[in-house]
Amino acid sequence: MRHIFSAALGVVICTVACGGTSSPTAPVSATPPIGKVSSFKVSGPNIVVGDTVQFSAMAVMEDGTLHDVTTEAAWTTSDSTIATVDATGRVTGLKDGGVSIRATFRGATDSEYHNVAPQLFFKASGTVSDAPPNFNTIAGARVEIVAGNNTGTFKLTDGSGNFDFGSMKGGTYTLQISRDGYLNATRTIALTRDMKVDLLLFPVPPAGATARCKDKSWSFATDKAAACTRNGGVAYWACPGPFCANP
Repeated sequence: MRHIFSAALGVVICTVACGGTSSPTAPVSATPPIGKVSSFKVSGPNIVVGDTVQFSAMAVMEDGTLHDVTTEAAWTTSDSTIATVDATGRVTGLKDGGVSIRATFRGATDSEYHNVAPQLFFKASGTVSDAPPNFNTIAGARVEIVAGNNTGTFKLTDGSGNFDFGSMKGGTYTLQISRDGYLNATRTIALTRDMKVDLLLFPVPPAGATARCKDKSWSFATDKAAACTRNGGVAYWACPGPFCANP
């Protein structure tokens, strides 16, 4: 029976720590745990110098119920010069190196070993241009970080359409690009190296337009097959519009 509880605990821990969305095999009980601990597991995400992350402690009791005891467990670290942990299981990386994060609950103890990774910084820059068929660079476009580190930071493109955020902490960022006369756009990037990002903005189509033609004109055809037939073909469908691929 102990092995069954342990397997169920493993499924739940993986679901929580690995970002899964499927329901755990053993539901986590919201009621206070009663009795002795049958199995106990500590888990947490990767630790980077300067970051604070949440670890969790899960206990399967002798009656088979699973409980999140993160805030009830006693937390310790094997080396507080590498990473610290507070009473709620929040771990902060201080310098790179190996460390074990340990929790104890009702006599049961478990730990998880982590290599604290150094904090890395990379350069992020790029150019904002008009979507084809123009390809002209756009001055005065606003490029703002809307998700990730430094949320709210923005840059305006210069006369050549260029922007430069300088050195930023490695990670995932979502950028929002905007400019009067253009449709807003978003772009998510994984900053794992120095990057130069090319971003496109689509001009706001005139009322009733259904497509942009390759000769830079607009089509107002209501028949998709007739759009831009005399203008070099369709460059892209106007959004919003009846033929828009992403309404």
